[in-house]
Amino acid sequence: MICSFRLRASEFLLLIVSLFFSLPVCSDDFAAYIYEWETRSNGLEYFSVLGFPSEMLPDGIDNLDLLILGDDLINGSDLAVIGYGRDTLCFGTVAFDMFLNPAKSFASFRSEDSLIILSSEYPSRTTTCNMSFAWDKDAQIFIPVESWISDWSADLLTAADSLLEIGEIRQAADSISMMFYGWAYYDASELSCRFLRAAITASKEAPDEEALDYYDAAIYAFDIIQYDNTWFISFDSLEDFLMSDYAEYIEADELADILRDYANIFRKNDFAVEAVFDNVADILEGNE
Repeated sequence: MICSFRLRASEFLLLIVSLFFSLPVCSDDFAAYIYEWETRSNGLEYFSVLGFPSEMLPDGIDNLDLLILGDDLINGSDLAVIGYGRDTLCFGTVAFDMFLNPAKSFASFRSEDSLIILSSEYPSRTTTCNMSFAWDKDAQIFIPVESWISDWSADLLTAADSLLEIGEIRQAADSISMMFYGWAYYDASELSCRFLRAAITASKEAPDEEALDYYDAAIYAFDIIQYDNTWFISFDSLEDFLMSDYAEYIEADELADILRDYANIFRKNDFAVEAVFDNVADILEGNE
């Protein structure tokens, strides 16, 4: 028996159309993206999707790169999804519609929920724009899921504020020490005054033998914040203080009161340095 198979013209056209839409790469634009990816040598113009499982990709494709297609990156850019291995294919484009900084952009596959996370960090900050995408294995495209902004350093500063409120001075300083680009998030003079206030408050409420621990914690914090742990006893005159950056964040009388309190704490603990604090307090009160 001889089996024959014939397609009418309309059926043949339908078959061609269905094949067309099942293939991820077939437009001239996609071919141009592949050519652009192949000819670019600057690593800032594309970045790899780290950890993407090759078994989720077509045969012959082992890795994915994201090629930046735009120049005006303030509001993001379209990214061409380039797959490569034995073969090279373009799986279309995906929009990253947030600020894009090529020098600090990265993408990775998150195995716990099978999402691709694209992140781009602002220059000289840890403010990061993030978008997540799902990979549609059948259609071979990225599907947007959600977008959000995160900031490691801002979170650490918030944590330090909360710790200062409960008198955890050293722990708050440790939080500050883990920040990147701290100067972009706080004024060193203002933050030092805040630590000084928190430390003296905690010292007053502590037993005498523990009061100086909070002073030591403040000194530790000042080293982290501005590498100057004697700023509060370094004024030679009231004018010297008023001309300093600290005068914007603490009154001379308030600082003098804090120094008097510390002089008393040192005196109770039989330390002979209380005169230094009393002398600077005199200067701040105009009694030089």
